[in-house]
Amino acid sequence: VHWSRPLEAPPLSLRSKGPRVADMGAATSALKNVGYSTQKQVVIKSWSLTLLYYSIVAIVLAYVVGFSIVLKKGYQASTPAAGSVAVKVKGVSVKRQPGNVAEPFVLYDATDLTVYDNGGVFIATNIMRTEQARGRCLGTYHDEACIPGGPDVNNCTEGFLSRTGMQTGHCNASKVQPGMHRCEVIGWCPGEPEEDEISPLGNVGNFTLFLRTNVKFPGMQDADGKTLEFTNANGTVPTFGWNLFSLNDILGFGGIRYEDIQATGADVVMNIYFDCDLDLGMEKCGPRLPFEVVRLDTPNSELSRGYNMRWLSAVSFVPDVESAPDAVFDAGGDTRAVVKAFGPRIRVQITGQGRRWDLMRLTTTLGAGLALLGVATLVVDLLLLYVLPLKHTYQGLKYQMYGAEEEEGVTTGSASEEEPLLGVGG
Repeated sequence: VHWSRPLEAPPLSLRSKGPRVADMGAATSALKNVGYSTQKQVVIKSWSLTLLYYSIVAIVLAYVVGFSIVLKKGYQASTPAAGSVAVKVKGVSVKRQPGNVAEPFVLYDATDLTVYDNGGVFIATNIMRTEQARGRCLGTYHDEACIPGGPDVNNCTEGFLSRTGMQTGHCNASKVQPGMHRCEVIGWCPGEPEEDEISPLGNVGNFTLFLRTNVKFPGMQDADGKTLEFTNANGTVPTFGWNLFSLNDILGFGGIRYEDIQATGADVVMNIYFDCDLDLGMEKCGPRLPFEVVRLDTPNSELSRGYNMRWLSAVSFVPDVESAPDAVFDAGGDTRAVVKAFGPRIRVQITGQGRRWDLMRLTTTLGAGLALLGVATLVVDLLLLYVLPLKHTYQGLKYQMYGAEEEEGVTTGSASEEEPLLGVGG
């Protein structure tokens, strides 16, 4: 029987250092270049730095408490105000007609002069009324003037639609404006005058506007779960300065004089602003007075100054040739009255908010404010490390490097005596 001797492993010193050992060496080398930073507290006995630090802390606390929480209501959650305003206008006006002996004046009430829409109201302060019937007449605008002669000379084109009507191609002399020739048109006659008449109505500035305001604060409920709501209706009692204002008052809120806009009108917006502290109850909630009124049109512009509207009135009359000598009316034709009105167009809007105590809001405000306390430490550290004469000494105290050599010493049991906290207890 032949016995075989088992193979023995080679000594450790003869074993080959393969890729695994090389990889471990590279990893160890890489780890030596990685550092971990921890906070180190250094107490510096300096009354000036201490005073600076606590002064900044006091300023930050005053900002958080006084400004963010108290002044800016950082303890309350807010919700936008949502609502509507219903406007009702009342009043009586008169228009003088000095040259009309039979009818020296005409009375108008608010129904004649007011146009409502969803966004507000228009109130006429100056009107031009033109009674018209179907027929043939001369154009009234400057681009409808012509030079007499054949079709090669005048600029009247048969079938061309001008601002007054459809041109017939004839250039006729005007009886209303001697020496002028104008293109004849088929349409509503006579045409509106090109130049606006300046004849303001009287007493419109004293017209009253009843503003019925209803505002809700979504997300804010009372004890019964109903959304908190404000109204200034007071039942059916109009109260001056609360829900009743004159047109003069409303224009005056924006520094607009009624006399400056009565002839040409104006486009204005009136903002009713709410800022309600709902913790005090709805009886303390109300709009901010005076209302904010801003004029939108350009007062000194020749192109877009003022505001005007047109509307029709159904009238039945026999056309008077004497009052319209340049017109030839159709027999039994339709009649109408065109009213061009100038006045303030008041756009009404509601903005604002309702506020109420909210713990989450207060917590968020405090957290954001207290985070600013780090500014005090940052400012003092910058002075210590980069400005003061002993900055290099302070840098040595604040920053300390503990390298891999010391770590190996700890592993073998030879901890550095300068760092007793890193020593190995036995």
